[in-house]
Amino acid sequence: MSKTVSSCLCETNQVPNQPQENVFFHTLYRTQADFPNEFLRTARSTSPIQICALFSVIGPDNLGAVLNLELNKELTTIVAASSNRPVLDFESFSNQVINVLNLKVCNFVISKGGTPLKVSMTMLVIEGDTLRVISVGNTKAVLIRDNRIMSLTEEQTVAHRYVQMGAITAEQEKNHPESMNLTQYLGKLPQDGPVLADKQVHLKLKDNDELCLMGLGLSKSLPAQMRNMILVRPTSTEVKVRELINSAYQYGIMSGLTVIITKVESTFLLPGDAYFAGAQVPVQSNPYVNPMDETKPYAGEVDDNYDSQGDTTVVNTGDYKAYKDSNEDSEAMDGKKKNNEKLWNILYPIIFFLGFTILGFGLMFVAFNITDLIDFSKETKETDEQAQSVMYVVSDNTPLFASDSVESTVLSNLMRGESLIIVSQDDTFSNVITTNNITGYVLTAQISTEDPTINETLPIVESEVTPVATESQDSDVPPVSDSTTVESTSETVQQTTTTAATTTTESTSEETTEETTSTTELEETTIESSPTTVSEPD
Repeated sequence: MSKTVSSCLCETNQVPNQPQENVFFHTLYRTQADFPNEFLRTARSTSPIQICALFSVIGPDNLGAVLNLELNKELTTIVAASSNRPVLDFESFSNQVINVLNLKVCNFVISKGGTPLKVSMTMLVIEGDTLRVISVGNTKAVLIRDNRIMSLTEEQTVAHRYVQMGAITAEQEKNHPESMNLTQYLGKLPQDGPVLADKQVHLKLKDNDELCLMGLGLSKSLPAQMRNMILVRPTSTEVKVRELINSAYQYGIMSGLTVIITKVESTFLLPGDAYFAGAQVPVQSNPYVNPMDETKPYAGEVDDNYDSQGDTTVVNTGDYKAYKDSNEDSEAMDGKKKNNEKLWNILYPIIFFLGFTILGFGLMFVAFNITDLIDFSKETKETDEQAQSVMYVVSDNTPLFASDSVESTVLSNLMRGESLIIVSQDDTFSNVITTNNITGYVLTAQISTEDPTINETLPIVESEVTPVATESQDSDVPPVSDSTTVESTSETVQQTTTTAATTTTESTSEETTEETTSTTELEETTIESSPTTVSEPD
């Protein structure tokens, strides 16, 4: 159960052919006798179900004013029947309100000769500490909480649909020609389809929350900055409604001057504090309140997130779980906060100790393992890349060109198996560096990543070593004995063999053949010139 104080003010339009408005204020509404004067009421209530609504009729002035009275009578009957129930079935109640009132408007239009009338309605239903909103058309409801203003409704117009589609901006919507063309309204005939009311708002109320229903003059014509600065002021509901209407007059607005402000004083009441008669007793307020001086800026504290140009949050399309759990019993909340404070007082030292311990261990680990943490694989990778860039010549006498053209100068002829370092490579030419540090270009087809000379053996030159004899001695050499001749011949053959072997290793095959022939001749000469032993005479 919530304890509320509400104030409403409804002024008669001073401009013809503008929407006619009326209020449903705790079963009170403006009657025909109240039209010449303003309708100003303030009431307090702790009823289990509290309902306020605002009607706005687009159509001829006389018909619109009469239709508002008929709708309020019908709504009074519905609310009276619902107030006797212990628990409000909101879905059933909202469907009943929409269907009955829509039928009432359609029958009224038919009875008046078919003059089209479109009715907008926004209704606030407070059940205990729970708020629900029913909205059809373009009347507006907002919630004031903690110096922030949050929209509870969205306009159901063609222009607002363009905003939702991204075709126009919110600023362009105000002056758009379709801003008053309703897509949903009371008075839809069956062939026009069902009335789709917006019933998404379902949130928990908090102490000092304020709810505001406003007519089209305040919601569309009064600047949002001026309106919102009045709504967030820490003044009574009675003063706020008066200041809103006075500001609208000063701004030149002469129609749509209807406003209801309900303040939730408490959402937790003991059974002895509740009373029900206060909702039915209107309290006449001070008929005049000094108008706000617009030259003096509002000095109250406003939240940094407060948008003075418009509503900060659209509540009716969001997630309301946070609101459902936000308003718990105050004593339980205080006890929970104290327990949380004690718990955090214990946890803070533990968290700091563990944090600094882990930080110190991490620093020590880095300090002692800095060499292991440095990546030394860069040099290995570079070496691998260089190793992969070495290729080999496939065939002998491969030309090394000065540029990537076969008509360029040939720098050198490369031999098969010669290694090259690849600088760059394409399908035709490769830029290479030879083992002699000569940079040039070779045909890509004439080099390979594999060495073609691997597993190949060099040819072995085999030749028969023939001993070479020494040259013959002169005829003047004195004769020697047989033993001396044999020794000399042996030494000569040994020396000739050594010379022939050396000559065979260093010379070509032709020289070897000649050496062999020469050696043979020397042997024959040696044999022929062997000394003859001459016996001495007796």
